[in-house]
Amino acid sequence: MVLTRITPRHTVSIPNEFQKAIPAGQEVAISLDKQGRLVITPVKKINAALMSSFGMWSDRTDIPTDSVKYVRQIRKGKRLNDLKARTR
Repeated sequence: MVLTRITPRHTVSIPNEFQKAIPAGQEVAISLDKQGRLVITPVKKINAALMSSFGMWSDRTDIPTDSVKYVRQIRKGKRLNDLKARTR
């Protein structure tokens, strides 16, 4: 465990051993876990994870690229006749 202090301006000094992982100027997302600890995640890592999972779906022509449109399509009811026609 490494201790640091939050200044009156609500800034946090990054201890030396973590400065390589989070260089100055890097954009980070900050959240709290269930135990109340701050979790600092570089936005580059979040975007990389999203892009790696995007590759799984990128070639699908049956899924709209607009996620809102896709969710609406899923929620829309299907007629039984339409479903039978697709399975043939």
